[in-house]
Amino acid sequence: MTEYELYADERRTDRYFWLGGVICTDSGRSRLLNKLADVRSQYSLAREMKWAKISQAYFDAYRSWVDAFLDDQFARYSLFQIDRSSSEWRSFQPRPGRRPTRDDQLASAYYQFLLVTFGPLRDTKRWWVYPDAGLFSKDPVFDRVEFLFNRTYKRAFGTKSSRTIRLVRPSDSSATDLIQLADVLLGAFTCKVLDVRPSSPGKARLVAHCDAVISDSPTTQRGLPRLSVNRWVPADQFSYGRPR
Repeated sequence: MTEYELYADERRTDRYFWLGGVICTDSGRSRLLNKLADVRSQYSLAREMKWAKISQAYFDAYRSWVDAFLDDQFARYSLFQIDRSSSEWRSFQPRPGRRPTRDDQLASAYYQFLLVTFGPLRDTKRWWVYPDAGLFSKDPVFDRVEFLFNRTYKRAFGTKSSRTIRLVRPSDSSATDLIQLADVLLGAFTCKVLDVRPSSPGKARLVAHCDAVISDSPTTQRGLPRLSVNRWVPADQFSYGRPR
């Protein structure tokens, strides 16, 4: 049984809503946290590391911050794009017959984000999920997402199968370095996907750095993509099956 962890954040751009997260094992988590602690020590960083705070003056610190991920041969990143301007999203009703709320739509989208992030249905993997607190108006909405996901796996592998998601625990990003890492990478990778050059010189340099490293080394030591990009589709167009 392999246990994985997902540290995720969200971001809004003009027409898109993004979800993104760092994927690692428990040993990978320790390795990444040690590297991030070294960066904090090297640059005397007590501040929260955020995409919005990147400046030319702190470029070296932020480059070292993302290098904790980019230099790791096992960690991966999952990026999920929602086009909020699409007719499919605007008319999307997760609960037919009920007027959808923002939480309803995002809960369904987050469920799809987890499905594509976790990959093919397997009963040999278990996950711990740590999203940034505040995505939903009420954090208990994550309980609904967790329930939907575990129900999907029990239908595939039987009611006696153990919970695929061990825990979904919303976490304060200001106190969680791996969510801060997810946030900075989310900003850089969304610019890469949209082919947008930020007006901030520091951010533009960081995007170029991340792009160059991922382009030069696109897969992990195990041959998995280091950056996976998926796009939301309506539930009736989404297919997800148990591997043969």
